[in-house]
Amino acid sequence: MKQVEIVKKARQRLEHWEEKDHILVGFDGFVDEIIHVVDKRKNPSEYQRIKDIKAFSERIASVAGLSANIELVPTLTKLGGNGPIMANALIAQGQEVTYIGALGKHFIHPVFRSFADSCKGVVSLTEPGYTDALEFFDGKIMLGKMNNLVEVSFERLLEKMPEPEIAALLSEVHMVAFTNWTMLSNLNTILEAFGRLMKKLNKKPRVFIDLADPKKRTTEDIRQVLKIISNLPCETVLSMNMSESTIISLVLGIKEEEILSRAVQIRTQLNIEGIVIHPVNGAAVAMHDESIWIEGPYTPKPKLTTGAGDNFNAGFCNAWLGGFTPSECLALGVSTSGFYVRNGKSPSRSELLNFMKNWTDADCGPI
Repeated sequence: MKQVEIVKKARQRLEHWEEKDHILVGFDGFVDEIIHVVDKRKNPSEYQRIKDIKAFSERIASVAGLSANIELVPTLTKLGGNGPIMANALIAQGQEVTYIGALGKHFIHPVFRSFADSCKGVVSLTEPGYTDALEFFDGKIMLGKMNNLVEVSFERLLEKMPEPEIAALLSEVHMVAFTNWTMLSNLNTILEAFGRLMKKLNKKPRVFIDLADPKKRTTEDIRQVLKIISNLPCETVLSMNMSESTIISLVLGIKEEEILSRAVQIRTQLNIEGIVIHPVNGAAVAMHDESIWIEGPYTPKPKLTTGAGDNFNAGFCNAWLGGFTPSECLALGVSTSGFYVRNGKSPSRSELLNFMKNWTDADCGPI
């Protein structure tokens, strides 16, 4: 089937799908400051940005052993963290979300207030982390301060919710989304405890996991979490970007370079429902009933890239819960992220439908 037909079918199904699901999302929380890095200052109000990460690295390398003054221009302060951004995108598309994470210890941090008000329920475990997100046209560099996030653990969650309440919540939701394992050093305690509780349920929620750039974690750490994921008693999808898929492949001893074949091999080794790999130009999925790659609506000059992967994940999960085919799940994923990077916000369902129509009208070419 041609890609344009896949996107059209996904759009038609979304247009007629009125069911609302309840999703538990967690477990991080960041205050993000979006920043441009100045190359040349033209006048007090105008500047030329350093365009890409390579140019930025060359600027830094050129002053090794010397010193430098690099100007940063904050452009936006917003809610951040993989969990809140993904949850916000799900809410924008009409889903109900309960959020557990790091939104404030004694009160909800103001940057999350509107988000918290839009959730069905919120449990905040600790203070958020803070991120300086250096935005370039080809990607981003996230400088994180996350010392508070060590408190994200099952022990801390039990202080907020007794185990019977947690079990009741897991029996009610249709999906649990675990995000940002890399920065949550105690997230394994929640993964293992939830796995134990979900094993006892007659109706088990689906599970969606994004480890989020595990480069800084040890090989043994990664092996351990992959073993936990493989043993979860639910339909589980593991999502990753291109860099993350390379790290996971190395840990598993997979040498495949072709993206779709890599996804298939990772799924086979982990023996889970699905693997998703989403580089900037498209996405691949390997599931038991379909394995496919589709191109995305790539733009060389995005307005905002921080959160693009989280919006992809939200679009994918929205479709997966709706019973869409794996290829249609990809279509919603790349369309949701495509809208986000162009507009700097998550799309509503009507905005997403309109974006998909414009894309198919262009025969899934540049828009």
